[in-house]
Amino acid sequence: MIEHYWAEMVTVALLGTDRRDPPAPPSGGLADLAADDPQPTPSQRLLQQVAACTVVRRAGVVAGPPAVTVAPPGADPRPVTPPTATSTWRRVVADWPVLEDEWVLAVIHSGRRLAPELVPSLLARHRSDATRHARVLVAAGPLGRWMIDWSPRLACTAKQQPVAELLAEVPGLPTLPELLPLLGAPAAEVAGALADGFAHAGFATAHRGVLVNLLARVSASSLPACARALDRVDPSSPSIGLAFALADLAHLRHHMLTELELA
Repeated sequence: MIEHYWAEMVTVALLGTDRRDPPAPPSGGLADLAADDPQPTPSQRLLQQVAACTVVRRAGVVAGPPAVTVAPPGADPRPVTPPTATSTWRRVVADWPVLEDEWVLAVIHSGRRLAPELVPSLLARHRSDATRHARVLVAAGPLGRWMIDWSPRLACTAKQQPVAELLAEVPGLPTLPELLPLLGAPAAEVAGALADGFAHAGFATAHRGVLVNLLARVSASSLPACARALDRVDPSSPSIGLAFALADLAHLRHHMLTELELA
């Protein structure tokens, strides 16, 4: 009955109420509504009955079979990285990507796992690099494999390597032979070498690459002293821009490592 009534109202709607009056509602709730709330014009009566009939038709729809429940990823008891570390990672990849390898390893060695919002970004970023992608999977835990199962584009496209070899210390970076002893030197010695180099015009823009690599791999305990030395470079120095950039690198690396100390 409802379907026949609905078809008649569709016909009236197509022809227009100025050419045909709306059909009389069938007995029951639809007729009661028309009697209890009479509308003054044919078009208003039609709209009233269309709305009521729509509710009745929807109420009579039988629910379909239940949707398949998505299995959650496996449990991971490690605490997630703090929200501030997410902001730090974004700054690292934007300003100093040379620090990202150490950042990921610091997450792993701290006993933490990646915050969920970082997992797809890191997997996608390193999908063509087997070493870095494998480290991300270790840092992500079960959630990483779960995301790849649901989004295969996050899988690694390069040949896989043994995980044990990936969790060692960060890879070395090229620098000048005369700077190599500074990597493990006391903080005062490293800071003094930087200060002397800028004070006596020993460092220039051409040295940027090797100095960046030095500060990215120098002992973490030397970073505060190095940052102070670079902050104190004479503003009139021709290399003040380089000193400013290196100071920013030292401050950021010290911050990220302090932020990811053992949980």
